[in-house]
Amino acid sequence: MEAASTKQPIIESAYQHKEGNRIRCSICPVNCKLKEGDIGICDGREVINGKLIATNYAQISSLHLDPMEKKPLYHFFPGSEILSVGPNGCNLSCPWCQNWEISQNKIPTRTVLPNDLADMVDALDGIGVAYTYAEPLIWYEYILDAGRILHERGLVNVFVTNGYINADPLKDLLTVADGFNIDLKSSESQCYIQQCGGKLEDVQRTIRMVYEAGKHLEITHLIITGLNDELNKIERVVDWIADIDKTIPLHLSRYFPHNKYKEPPTDLQFMTDAYYLAKSKLDWVYLGNTRSDIGQDSHCPECGSMLVKRTGYYTEIKKLDGDRCKNCGKQLNFSVDVTRYK
Repeated sequence: MEAASTKQPIIESAYQHKEGNRIRCSICPVNCKLKEGDIGICDGREVINGKLIATNYAQISSLHLDPMEKKPLYHFFPGSEILSVGPNGCNLSCPWCQNWEISQNKIPTRTVLPNDLADMVDALDGIGVAYTYAEPLIWYEYILDAGRILHERGLVNVFVTNGYINADPLKDLLTVADGFNIDLKSSESQCYIQQCGGKLEDVQRTIRMVYEAGKHLEITHLIITGLNDELNKIERVVDWIADIDKTIPLHLSRYFPHNKYKEPPTDLQFMTDAYYLAKSKLDWVYLGNTRSDIGQDSHCPECGSMLVKRTGYYTEIKKLDGDRCKNCGKQLNFSVDVTRYK
């Protein structure tokens, strides 16, 4: 899909503080402290002529119309299509990253200004934009500007993210956000520090803030061979989520070798065992990157009726009536009202 060639605007970073001859970026917990010519760890900000410039503003590396289920978001307008866009770069450095070509390297980009992005959604008859692929939160100024315009047009904004953002920027972002899928990589602080270059507690804070703001929330947990493929580790993740709300959908995703991490794919039997453990404590658990017959469809936790049937990315609504079960009337954790901003 091609976008018209447009000149990139010069946009200053939204959260920055002068500290002597350096500028501290405070969008994410890395809090890069940069001098003239330095580039932030996310590769999206540079000090130019004494100002911290969002050099990634409106620079799109990837763009595609996707089914919502591909995000994965199974409870947010199931069966709909959404325009998915992403930048280059990330503020974490996970060695198993499946999108490492754009998150830890650079590919050519095109300039798509916020109004043009909204026009593309209108032309495609999508319900909004999913900011995804690499790490969308490092695109902070762009997603705020685009998000406001999309809301003005009655369209939605969803974020498929590692959740690594400071509290104050997140508060502003929540004013334009509708849904999140947040990647909770581990229940162990050392895994975040040693493997990803981040901190678990910052991601957990993001998840809690999104939930408390009433935004649609789903969580993905990638099960990685030799790292977290132990049931006691899965149980700690599940228990932490259940302590917030057992109705938050959890996607347990199967790992395959990518980038620098070369362990074999996650054992399928372990994926099944992890699913049943999680399902004993959470209402909604799904299996990703598998061809398993379990963990694909949505069943009412009250009466067991099939609400949504999924075959790959083909989605068929069965007993789901808005956010209720047609059979027993139970209110469910599904987001369905796309007109609420019109």
